[in-house]
Amino acid sequence: MKPQIPLMILPYLPCIAWVQHALQRDVVLLEASEHYIKQSYRNRTRILSANGVQALQIPVLHESGKQKITEIETDPNENWKRNHWQSIESAYNKSAFFMYYRHLFEPYFKGDAQVNLWQHNLGLLQVIFKILKVQIRFEHTRTYEKNPEQVLDLRAAFHCKNKCPETELIANKKYLQVFAEKYPFEPNLSVLDLLFNAGPDAGRYLRA
Repeated sequence: MKPQIPLMILPYLPCIAWVQHALQRDVVLLEASEHYIKQSYRNRTRILSANGVQALQIPVLHESGKQKITEIETDPNENWKRNHWQSIESAYNKSAFFMYYRHLFEPYFKGDAQVNLWQHNLGLLQVIFKILKVQIRFEHTRTYEKNPEQVLDLRAAFHCKNKCPETELIANKKYLQVFAEKYPFEPNLSVLDLLFNAGPDAGRYLRA
């Protein structure tokens, strides 16, 4: 039987498990026809800072009622881009590979202009897979289906309330994290944590 194409949300700097699941296929279908859902990884991610796990949340301009995910704009009045980059830089500037990859991510956090959440997340996702040197075709839905057929529906698999549990990881192995002497290993953070700490070995970790 031909493997089903996974149907997934488009998260902000996805957790490691999300990337692992995406790497199981050559094509990933992104849900572009849903309504925006609050308190989800569509505008949140988790990194490991000197003070422990830190959540980064993009403030959005969400109108009352239902609004399509591709229409959501970020709030330019809260300096979130600058704050997020400062947090990322502070957390990973001593990691082994931050200096090699920072120039690819930093442009997405410059300036105070309003940006579209979908386009912002998609651009960062493309950077991540460029670093991994993996060619995956990302397609997006044209209409919303509550119970889609002929796809592997993973839209509800990654949610903030689940805290990205270890059970979602296809491979749960340890790698050296920046604050290893201060904190026990923290699994399934944003894939940034893996990239900045493991560099070229990140691809092998994700595919194991």
